[in-house]
Amino acid sequence: MESMADQQFEYRVEPVFLSPTELRNEQYKIQDLLNELAEEGWVYEDTAVVDPSSLLIFFRQPIES
Repeated sequence: MESMADQQFEYRVEPVFLSPTELRNEQYKIQDLLNELAEEGWVYEDTAVVDPSSLLIFFRQPIES
C-alpha cells in the first residue's frame, strides 16, 4: 500500500456561473455537480471566487498505478 506521500492525484477544475436572481436554483445546480463528480470518484478540494457571479470548484482523485 502506498503512503500518502507517494500517492499521486489528478485534478479537475469546474467553472460555475451564478445568477443572483436564481440563487435557489443555483444551489441545486452546484449540489448536482458535486454529487455527479463524487459518483465518478472525484473528491471536493476547494473553491475559488473569481467574481460575485463566478466560482471555480476544484476536485481531485487518486491516480491508480
